Amino acid sequence: MDFQARLAALTQLLRPWAPLWSRSILQGWPESGAAWPEDWLAHARSLDEAGERQLDHGVLVGAPPPSLVALLGTLQELTALPWHEGVHALTVSETQGLSAKKTHELERVLALLAPRTRFIHQAVDIGGGMGHLARLCARTFGWTFHSIDRDGALQDKGQRWLTKSRSSGAGTLSFIQASVEDGLQPRIDPLFSGGDRATIGLHTCGPLALTQIRKSQGAGFVLNVGCCYDKLEAPRDFPVSRFGGAHPLPFTPHALALTTRGRHHKTDVEFARMKQVYAWRFAFHLLSRQRFPELGFVRAGDAPRALYAGRFAAYARDRLERLGLEPGMTDSALESFEVSVRAETRDLLLCHLLRDRFARALEVVLLLDRAILLEELGFQVELLQLFDPRLSPRNLALVASRGA
Repeated sequence: MDFQARLAALTQLLRPWAPLWSRSILQGWPESGAAWPEDWLAHARSLDEAGERQLDHGVLVGAPPPSLVALLGTLQELTALPWHEGVHALTVSETQGLSAKKTHELERVLALLAPRTRFIHQAVDIGGGMGHLARLCARTFGWTFHSIDRDGALQDKGQRWLTKSRSSGAGTLSFIQASVEDGLQPRIDPLFSGGDRATIGLHTCGPLALTQIRKSQGAGFVLNVGCCYDKLEAPRDFPVSRFGGAHPLPFTPHALALTTRGRHHKTDVEFARMKQVYAWRFAFHLLSRQRFPELGFVRAGDAPRALYAGRFAAYARDRLERLGLEPGMTDSALESFEVSVRAETRDLLLCHLLRDRFARALEVVLLLDRAILLEELGFQVELLQLFDPRLSPRNLALVASRGA
């Protein structure tokens, strides 16, 4: 794949729409709603429940505006990435105590590593936890493996499990309690350098993925799966490549948070729950704006799930009490208010469903920039879909090698 051409095309496509994806809809309401093309909103308003569900999947039904059809079609084309095919099946004993998600990820990571790492003899896993990946790699490939994690309690559990299981990889696996950070770390830095060394980071949170790449400049192989892009900071963490610097986008904190929403595989139950959570949060925002305009944007915060499943008055009372606010309204008045703003809260929902169409593209932009950085460092790079997004939504893997 020509990463530079793909990044240039995506940034060129996304830049004119930045007012829609770089700002918070709720915090800027109602002006943020007015920024959306009227024909897009009119089409969204025409959708029934099934149509809303399809829009959440990125599928347009009915007679959508040509501009929306063209945009979503091009976004889909530019975010299409190859899949890694293959599974390294694990035995029942190897997966004992692992979740279905963890098992799924490990089976695909091992299958990806096998044909690409024949020249590797040592490896380091960042955020290795109990060392499941390290244990399996040591056993499968015969590597000397160092599992790094700052949580010593997790590592103690892993060490006890390893001893108890009498794994054949026990002699080639070691646990190191440490945080992987930018800057010199004489204790662990040598583990990241050497043509026969691999560095692995699965779901490295926020800027930790970039730290892994920087420390791995002298490694022979790098595998990284990022997550928690909302913990990044721009421009510190984007763009990071020289080419990306010539094709910037306005990655605000709101835009970075949006990159984590690129999930098009919600079940019917998950979608219905999302709609209910949004309905109460949006109605509460309109209530607080009406009753307490001097406070500006009021953060409702996450409420217990049971409150979203109940009546709006119970949810609103709980949030108001937490914030130390008294609206001077009865429960009946709170319920009536929620009914009165339903058309507006639905518009808020529809704007969010439309805005979510940009999420995957923004995530891919971040990873293309990282792929280009790895190329600038001399690696041969792949950007692959590795995990089933229904199990592991952050499923994009950067694979970089210097060859044998």
